[in-house]
Order: sequence, then structure tokens, then C-alpha cells
Amino acid sequence: MQPNIQEHSAKIGTHTMFYRKAGSGSQTVVLMHGIPTNSFLWIEVIPRLAERFTVIAPDMIGYGKSSRASHEELTLPKQADHVRLLLDQLGVHEAHFIGHDLGSGVTQIFATKNPERVSSFVIIDGVAFSNWPLPKVVSLRYPTAPEFEPSPLFIERMMREGLLHQEQLTPELLKAMVEPFQTPSGPSELKEASLALEHHQTEEIVPQLKELTMPATILFGQYDRYLPPYWGLRLSETIPNATFKVLPDCSHYSMIDNPMVVVEEFMLHLEKAATVSV
Repeated sequence: MQPNIQEHSAKIGTHTMFYRKAGSGSQTVVLMHGIPTNSFLWIEVIPRLAERFTVIAPDMIGYGKSSRASHEELTLPKQADHVRLLLDQLGVHEAHFIGHDLGSGVTQIFATKNPERVSSFVIIDGVAFSNWPLPKVVSLRYPTAPEFEPSPLFIERMMREGLLHQEQLTPELLKAMVEPFQTPSGPSELKEASLALEHHQTEEIVPQLKELTMPATILFGQYDRYLPPYWGLRLSETIPNATFKVLPDCSHYSMIDNPMVVVEEFMLHLEKAATVSV
């Protein structure tokens, strides 16, 4: 019997943060998505992790079913603060983090600012150093051609180009990613999210990354055309106690391309890290 995935919302300052929650394990796993996705990205991952852990998957402010905000509130450091406030409300003092794309940058920032609250972390197909924002995402700010206009079609194209297996982008999954921005204000909200992104947000924390001591795993899809595995290797060489692995048969959205392999890697990491943190 699969654990039930519950949907909740929490008040974070003036914002409302939506999150999915499952499981009742003594240790918590926090799943962080990127742009232009939301917590539905983890829909194949959550049930398996919830068999052993309490799983919390928020929609970052500005994304999914969470409230919208100005770009000043959508930077990665701000998102790390929003997540900290959510965990405070939920009474979660320490957790394992798994971050994808922008969510990996949020995870790195959270770990450097609150190392005592991070049992371990996984970076999967993630931003780091100066490898972001992607030119495709930057194009949303000042579109010079119709294909760069912030729109549902832009989101669909970004998802398709980031997948190795196109058949994995089901109508249900595509709807979950597109629908939050399929409103009259959606294009301006997507543009605002793009304006929040600046690579200095992760470059500035590199010295602190070198001081992290918790277990870390870096996973990159073999065929990731957005963020090549090279960046995962660089990150693993920077973070002590980090292991690096290339995921076969995967592109940027590894958890969609090959969910079984990704879940196996997550569980392998968490089982080892959970033993260390006991």
C-alpha cells in the first residue's frame, strides 16, 4: 500500500506556501524543485521515500500553487529563508535535502546558512557555481522572438528539451507544470521568477561549501543538455564527503526520465546518511 500524499498550505510571512507531505518516518526528507516546475516533479519519488521517511515537497514561492511575489522575494537565498520558516512551522529542526535545478542552489545555500539543520543532501541536475541561469531562462526577461515569450508553450518546450524520453511527459505531468502559469498574469509571473536569478547567489557560497561536513551525493543525468555532468564533478570536488555519480539513460529531468534509478540512488544515499545521523 503506497503512502498517501497530502496537500497543505502554510503562511510564510505575507506569502502562502503550498506543500505535499507523505509518510511518518522519524527522519524528514525535503524535496526542492527548480524552474519552471513545482513539487509535482517528485510525484513518482515521494511514495517510495515515504515508506521510510516523512517527505515534504514544497512549491517554492512564485511557483506551482504557492503565492506569487516580486523577484526580490524569489532569489535563491530568499527561497532558502522561506523553506526554513516552513520547517519551523512544521516543527522540523533537521532534515535531509534533495534539490533539483534551482532547488539544488537553494539546498546549497540552506546548508551553508543552517548546517546544523541539514542531516545530508543530494544535488540532482543542479545549478552551482556560475553554470546558471540558463540562457533559455534569461531570455524570458527580454524576449526577442516568439519562442522566448513567457508562456505555457515555453514551459512545455523547456520540459521536452530537458527530457531524454519524451513519452514520459504525460498529459497529467505537463498539465501540472503548465497550469500554474496558465493565467492572465502567468507570463509576467514567470518573467518575475526569471528576474530573481543571478549566478552570484551560488558563487558567493563556494568557500562555505568547502566547510560542509554532512554526507552529500551529487547526481547528474548522462545526457543533461542544460547542466552537463561536468558541473556535478566540480561540485563533488568542492564539497567534502561528497560522492558523484552519472545517471544512465537520463537527461535534465532525471526523476522523470528514469524514476526507478533515481529513487534507488536517493534511497542508497538516505539509508547511509540516516545511519550516520542516528
